[in-house]
Amino acid sequence: MIGRSDGTHGGRHRLRARGVGWGGHCGYRTYPMGGEHPPESDQRRMPARSEAYGWWPSPWPASRVAAGKVSRSSLQAEGEAIYWSESRPSDGGRQVVVRARSGARPTDVSPPGHSVRSRVHEYGGGAATVQEGTLFFVDQDDQRWYRSDLVSRSAAALTPGSPEGGPSVRYADGRVTTSGRWLVSVEEQVAEVGTTHRLVAVAVDGSERPVTLVDAGAFVAAPRPSPDGRWLAWVTWSHPSMPWDNSELWIARLDEHADEISLRDGHRVAGGDGCSVGQPRWLRDGSLLFADDRTGWWLPHLLPPGGGNDESGPTPALVEVEAEFHAPDWVLGQSTLAQLSDGSIVGRMRRDGRDYVAHLRQSGQSGRSGRPTWSLTVLNQPCLSISGLVATPTDRVVVLGSTATEAHGVFELSPDGRHHPRRLSAEPEITMTGAEVSVAQPFTATTPSGLVPGLFFAPVSAQVRGPDASRPPLVVFCHGGPTSCAEGGFDPIIQFFTSRGLAVAAVDYRGSTGYGRAYRQRLVGGWGEADVDDCVAYAVALDGVGWVDGDRMAIRGTSAGGLTALGALIRSDRFAGAAAWYGVTDLESLAAETHDFESRYVDSLVGPWPAAADTYRARSPLHHPDQVSGEVLLLQGSDDPVVPADQSVRFAELLRARGVPCRLTVFPGESHGFRRASTIEASLDAELEFYRSLFAGPHPAEALRTASLVPPDAGESPSTVPSATPMPSPASPASPASPASRRGTPA
Repeated sequence: MIGRSDGTHGGRHRLRARGVGWGGHCGYRTYPMGGEHPPESDQRRMPARSEAYGWWPSPWPASRVAAGKVSRSSLQAEGEAIYWSESRPSDGGRQVVVRARSGARPTDVSPPGHSVRSRVHEYGGGAATVQEGTLFFVDQDDQRWYRSDLVSRSAAALTPGSPEGGPSVRYADGRVTTSGRWLVSVEEQVAEVGTTHRLVAVAVDGSERPVTLVDAGAFVAAPRPSPDGRWLAWVTWSHPSMPWDNSELWIARLDEHADEISLRDGHRVAGGDGCSVGQPRWLRDGSLLFADDRTGWWLPHLLPPGGGNDESGPTPALVEVEAEFHAPDWVLGQSTLAQLSDGSIVGRMRRDGRDYVAHLRQSGQSGRSGRPTWSLTVLNQPCLSISGLVATPTDRVVVLGSTATEAHGVFELSPDGRHHPRRLSAEPEITMTGAEVSVAQPFTATTPSGLVPGLFFAPVSAQVRGPDASRPPLVVFCHGGPTSCAEGGFDPIIQFFTSRGLAVAAVDYRGSTGYGRAYRQRLVGGWGEADVDDCVAYAVALDGVGWVDGDRMAIRGTSAGGLTALGALIRSDRFAGAAAWYGVTDLESLAAETHDFESRYVDSLVGPWPAAADTYRARSPLHHPDQVSGEVLLLQGSDDPVVPADQSVRFAELLRARGVPCRLTVFPGESHGFRRASTIEASLDAELEFYRSLFAGPHPAEALRTASLVPPDAGESPSTVPSATPMPSPASPASPASPASRRGTPA
């Protein structure tokens, strides 16, 4: 583990260079990382009153979670001002750009009535950038670039609209050139005949003149002009690779003359050949900082001034640690590396399932190569998970991350440790004390297939405790991606369940990120089996150490995690049921119908399509409704372009035809990832009711609230397919589970 003090500020710690990797097998045992006692038996005073697990009184109604589930992203600095994007669930999920300046409250700076969100790759990101007091943003409705003065907040379009009957044109990830005349960005054109990707330069004078810079048929991202205006760097990759599998860093000479702009002498300088690169960033001396995983870990590298070339040989990593300074580029505009005024570098570093802020300083020169050597220290800060990091000219380091008690906050740090972290974002609408919050505890299961890391969240309440001589039910969370990871920071959805007496386990199954390339690639060819088996093994391990009731377990997943959760009902009988939010049920349809960005993703995860069609069918829950061993809850958006609603609808029909209890709710107007507060509230209420019915049946004092599946302000009502069989009859929540539910199969 990384050495650190117990405080959240005021210290720096050296990091040893090497740690334990996640690629091997270290014996058959299961252990918590920090004690052999169940997390709930900590030093908190246990409440005197007992209540059945799942029925604890909670300060978290679903409406409060939905209204307070504000997400923040796209952190950036312009001068001493800090900017980020922020969602507004109560306003239909509208995205706004917020600015924080020293001594002032954060304020919205994007024009009223606009929602700032890109649809490039469907996941977006990089929808806004600020240059010298001017905001450039992509409008969610028409996907055009706009220019807005930060004082008047009026908006002027910079790109033409999509042609009538032609392709849908989208933009993202823009940066203004040093001259101030051009905005260089990613352009995506989505048409019935296919999707194309280009780097373009957009004139900022409003003449709506996009000029093509790079059009090689490949994906492009992160166009970054150099401060001296002479170079442009960008990242590119091609099917069937994803950017975290194999991507390249290119640079080219950037020429601007009056009303013209062009590139010349473009060449690769890093990446490719099975390596992944990301986050190019020009430093003050003309060198180029970027992340590269050629060592097996995403580490920072420097290309010296002058550009270099592909034949000059790879640049060494600044430090050699088994940690990740980069994450999969699911969204554009990732920013977790920055330079301070003394030339040192700060960056988000993930290790052992947690994020840290690393400070890299030059500490001398190598006698053999003459290159500088770098030392690494860890800055104390409050966040367990970090999604953004920037620095200002006066060395204010700012992170966007989640602490143990607050989600998606923006915090200013002191690199020298002299000052406490300071919140820049608004106070959270939902404030919790330590006694009310379930804090993530790392837990690692060792199985015949190797180590399976993850996080355990014990039930927590300041008012009640569970019945004597009993253990809590468990809900296993399967993250999406599947190239993603569990997050240890505050998550209101996890707290929604733990505050009611349900334990939660977030599993980093094989293929998860944060543990190096080798662990990430352990899912290659195994999606739908390896991930499922790891989640099952993790749940069994928690039962084995006595932390949960192995007779009362359920599993849930979002998107790709939905395939994992539903697969667990087919490959095992340990779970009483599975819940899937916009989950994958049919791999064949996913390969044939999903958007361009992920259209070849499944080739590596399962096998080349259509040659591996038999494998696709074997691992698709849709083709095995007769083998489903538990009840099913499906929650789906009607307008989902990533996992179309038809996948959930067809699966529900097949389950009903075979008498498998299944509930399906389709929310009109929702896409991949629910954004409306009313949808989130209805989904959480439905999921809680689902688990209560699985584990103990309805509480006698509270009727089933099936009407809550219909949000009152959603406009068009969601369609709800009821269970194929009657729900269990009312029973006391303290009553033991039936023999069928003890086996993990439906009652």
